[in-house]
Amino acid sequence: MQREWTDQGREAWIARRTERRKRLAPPPAAKGPRDPQNPRKDSLDEERGEVLKNLFRVTTRTLAWELHKYPNEPYPAPLSGKLLLPLKYQGDDHAHTIRFKEGDDLNLIVYKFYSEPPDPGFEGLNYVTPNSFTPKRHEYLGPAPHVTGYRFSAAERTARIEWWDPYVQTLWIGRGTWAIDVYFDENVHGWVSRPRGDFDRAPDLESYMGA
Repeated sequence: MQREWTDQGREAWIARRTERRKRLAPPPAAKGPRDPQNPRKDSLDEERGEVLKNLFRVTTRTLAWELHKYPNEPYPAPLSGKLLLPLKYQGDDHAHTIRFKEGDDLNLIVYKFYSEPPDPGFEGLNYVTPNSFTPKRHEYLGPAPHVTGYRFSAAERTARIEWWDPYVQTLWIGRGTWAIDVYFDENVHGWVSRPRGDFDRAPDLESYMGA
């Protein structure tokens, strides 16, 4: 999957990259003249690594919020549908579903659901308080579950949670894992994040992640 650009979005992305390169460019005497809009071929690999590193940092440190704490920012749903909620670490995220409407705050829905105790008879590994008489649902999702965002399917009208657990250094979704990936987009002649679903809100759409 690759990005679909509007003329305005493409020009805005290029302008942000050009401005950042101007700010970070070394003095001419250090590296010689360089056009900030046309990086040299031999710098592309270095730039790709920088974009990946910064995307990972922003996703896991800035966007991610700890599940047991009230979320700092709302996440308005871009469509109406079903939110898929796993009940265990790397468990089936079809285990529980909640319907939401366009504009509902998904972060708040998730926080409230996982702040409640599990259903009677639920069995699973509690990573936080194994002997607790009043456990919460989030305690079964790993040592330190963080929500980084949502993966939407417009066709299925679903939202899946993309998780990050810094304690075990794992990005997971449902029974599998996920990764941040980039590709060289010929429309902007630069490295951009690969969309992981519909209504993608990748951080490099707002800020240039390269050097």
